[in-house]
Order: sequence, then structure tokens, then C-alpha cells
Amino acid sequence: MSKQNETPPKRNIWKKILLFFSITLILAFLGSGIWLFFYLKKNILVKEVVFSGNQHLKEEELHELLKVKKGDPLYSIPLKQMHKNLKQSPWIKDVIIRKEVNGVILIKITESFPVAILFRQGKSYLVDNSGIILEEIQELPVVFLPVITEIDPDKNVAAFKEALAFIRLLNEKRLLAYSGQLEIFGKTPDELAIKADDLLIKIGSGDYEKKLERLGKIKEEIKAKDIIVDYIDLRFSDQVIVKPMNR
Repeated sequence: MSKQNETPPKRNIWKKILLFFSITLILAFLGSGIWLFFYLKKNILVKEVVFSGNQHLKEEELHELLKVKKGDPLYSIPLKQMHKNLKQSPWIKDVIIRKEVNGVILIKITESFPVAILFRQGKSYLVDNSGIILEEIQELPVVFLPVITEIDPDKNVAAFKEALAFIRLLNEKRLLAYSGQLEIFGKTPDELAIKADDLLIKIGSGDYEKKLERLGKIKEEIKAKDIIVDYIDLRFSDQVIVKPMNR
């Protein structure tokens, strides 16, 4: 008998047996995983939803947005859909959701923070530092928020962005002291002006920190000389214009 017709070595048989059992074991694991997935999806129910980080939004409002009830199948509700449901509220800046195997859903909310009041078409709105309208307000809140007037976010886009940039600087640096209401207006960036404690200041666009530093110095001189001011113009880089009030 030639070598070509000889029976394969025993080790080749053991390799086939090992391969067979490996494939069988893999299929068993896959089957168990699929079974476990559908079991969990069907049998683990929502026991509780725990919210944290919310200051403005009430839990009732969050539950209404989430659209998840106690007793719903925990793993049949996609995290992506829950995230999308909550983000329908402009107050929710970011959200982290975690499902626990005991049926508890943990939701950490990061809310937007109002930085100004926008007067638009006879109505008042709270806006965040990105210019997103958070909600309409019926009565002015008892807080000293800057008020943006005469600037339409849709028609005066550039001026609105500059007004927000100015407000962000005020919040970061606290370079302008005022005891009453601060009003910001101007239909173009070059026309941007503020009114603080009845003092009109033409601020223009950009370099707000330097302009406010110059304003602090000139206000000291005005106070020392007892000048009644019509307006102060800070729009020029090399000078400050002080227009006295006609007596």
C-alpha cells in the first residue's frame, strides 16, 4: 500500500474533535447570551427613576419628558431615546443616564443657566449664555439679570452675539459695577450700547475688557469733577468721549 492511501494521523482526528467542541461551545455561549438578553428585556422592570442635578425643572416635569413609568421593561427602552426625550427641554444642557440591574434608572441632569432677559415683540424671555431661549416669563424675576432690548436674535444676529459676549465677560470679570438694571441694545455691533444706573455708554463691539477698564478710570474723573454726563463713548481705541449734559 502506498503512503498516499494511509489513514490520517491520530492528531488530525483530535484537531477535528477539538474544533467541533469549540464551535459547539461558542454557539452555546451565543445562545445563552441571546436568551439572557431577551429574558432581561422582558422580566426586569423599572422600579424607580432617580433624578439629580435639577434646580429649575421639577421631577414631575422630568418624568413627563422622559416618558418612562414604573413597571415598564427596563431594557426595552433605549438610552438614546431617553436622552432625546429629556433634551426636548431647553433647560437641559446635558444628561447622563445609567440603568441598574435592580431596576433603578439614575439620571444626572446639567441645567442651562439664565444670564439675561430678552425683550422681543412685547414678550420677555430668559436666555442662556449661548442665546438659547429657555422660557417665556410673565413677570420679571427678582434678580439683577442684564436686559437685552431692541435686538432681534433672528434679524440682528451679529449684534445679539456681541451682546452675549459682553454679558459673558461681565459674569467672568465683574468689571462693571451697577446697582440697578443693566440694559443692552443696538441693532448692529457698532451701535451696541449699555445703560447702567441711567448712564448711557456706547460700547461698540470687541475689546470689552479694555473698554471697561477705561470706563472705570473715566468714571472716577467724572465723579471728582462733578460732571453730569449725557453719554460716554468707548468705541474708539485711542480715546474716550464724554458728552456732558446741557444744563
